[in-house]
Amino acid sequence: MRSREEIKGQMTEEFLDNEEIITKYKLDKNKTFEQQFSKVSLENLIFDFVAFGIWFLENLFDLFKKDIDDVIAKSRVHTQKWYREKALAFMYGYSLNESDVYDTEGLTEEQITKAKIIANAAAQKIVVGGRGVLRIKVVKKEGNNMVPLIPVELQAFTAYMNLVADAGTYVQPTSDKGDDLKLKMDVYYDPLVLDTEGKRLDGTKSTPVPDAIEHYLRSIEFNGEFIKSELEDVVKRVEGVLYVNIKDAWTKYAAYSYEVTNISNAGVVDEIRRPDSGYLILDKITSTFNYRAYEQ
Repeated sequence: MRSREEIKGQMTEEFLDNEEIITKYKLDKNKTFEQQFSKVSLENLIFDFVAFGIWFLENLFDLFKKDIDDVIAKSRVHTQKWYREKALAFMYGYSLNESDVYDTEGLTEEQITKAKIIANAAAQKIVVGGRGVLRIKVVKKEGNNMVPLIPVELQAFTAYMNLVADAGTYVQPTSDKGDDLKLKMDVYYDPLVLDTEGKRLDGTKSTPVPDAIEHYLRSIEFNGEFIKSELEDVVKRVEGVLYVNIKDAWTKYAAYSYEVTNISNAGVVDEIRRPDSGYLILDKITSTFNYRAYEQ
């Protein structure tokens, strides 16, 4: 939105570019309007008055456009992206106003940031009991790690989503522990850099390969896809690692085990896996890393 000064400046520039005006007023092209007309001159007062009128009308048009946009937004069925944004806007411990938007007047930035506990969210269409449902997956963060909401937080978030959801849209908010990822991997390493347990010989890191895997898992977009070949490339970039072979990979969540065969997002991973919870956690206890020295 233009300011009154910008509007007036545009008009006076055009005024000073007019050859007839220059001749009639005997103006200097190298000087500004303010340098050649006093603040109390009739010309300056006219420009001030007209600039104010234009500025006032533009403000009215902007307000009118905003009202129309709000009406359109409220009258249409919202997208999954909209539900994700609404989930991220949730403020724990605060009530909504009548427009389904939080009134943050009087709150500090620190208070607002602290109340916005949802770190990642994703909306996904599912069928439950023959009825279409919009599942809203959410998590919060503790340090660098994603963790599920505690029951009282999930209860408040569920109430919030039911308030903002479109009439007739059934939402199912969930916040779960990350799906477990089990790996069986051969790592061929440079014996000048790593030892038989994958530790750096200089003592700077004891688990560089698992660390790189966990960093990769955290880098995957929430509710995004885990890709085995991408992970191999990540591990290959670890200093001291020469070759990598992921022999097997499995995931599990909830009551489903690594051995399950009839669930699309649990059991053996062929190449790509989208975790049910929206994110993966490396199962360090059952994963196997076979370190094999490779002398070139």
